[in-house]
Amino acid sequence: MIPINIWLVEDDASYRRNLRMSLELEKHISVSCVFPSCIEFFEALKTEDAPDIVLMDLGLPGMSGLEAIRKLAQVAPDIAVMVLTVFKDKGKVLEALDAGAAGYLLKESDGPEIVKGLQEVLVGGSALSPAVAKIVVEQLRKPAPTEEFNLSGREIEVLEKLAEGLAVKEIADVLNISVGTTGFHLTNIYKKLHVQSQTGAVAKALRSGII
Repeated sequence: MIPINIWLVEDDASYRRNLRMSLELEKHISVSCVFPSCIEFFEALKTEDAPDIVLMDLGLPGMSGLEAIRKLAQVAPDIAVMVLTVFKDKGKVLEALDAGAAGYLLKESDGPEIVKGLQEVLVGGSALSPAVAKIVVEQLRKPAPTEEFNLSGREIEVLEKLAEGLAVKEIADVLNISVGTTGFHLTNIYKKLHVQSQTGAVAKALRSGII
């Protein structure tokens, strides 16, 4: 397993403590910093080594998780954010994904689901709870204006596999390329489509008729 350094932003002290203990039972996961608010999180970001992934609640005091995701996309776009929240309404889900969240899990998710989500996000994929995935699929069915994008044939193949629900490693195996090369293609896809997550890339590709 690839080592994962996590920062956790959660204002519920009991849930925060239990989640940290659960995650750190995994040998490859380290929860190096925890914060009750986004304000403290951004202060630490100025002086501490950045994490691989931020696990972010949405309903936070002072600055909401949505505001934090938008700000982080500007000041540290290389840090992936996975939302972990009780909110499953369509508005919150779509706002978070549009803001740049790489994953959206509900707090009803168990430990293995969260760990699996973290691993997928780490390699450039996405993680969605079933109820959230349903919202995203419904949104994908809505038409959007066709746009012109300069995607290579290989990038389109990667997008097609993403749309089929394949994980990054599975895409690499199917296309007979390395995981690193797959990640490189994903990075280019995100730049060309002006999105910041797997979900956003698939949504834009489907709406624009690319795949």
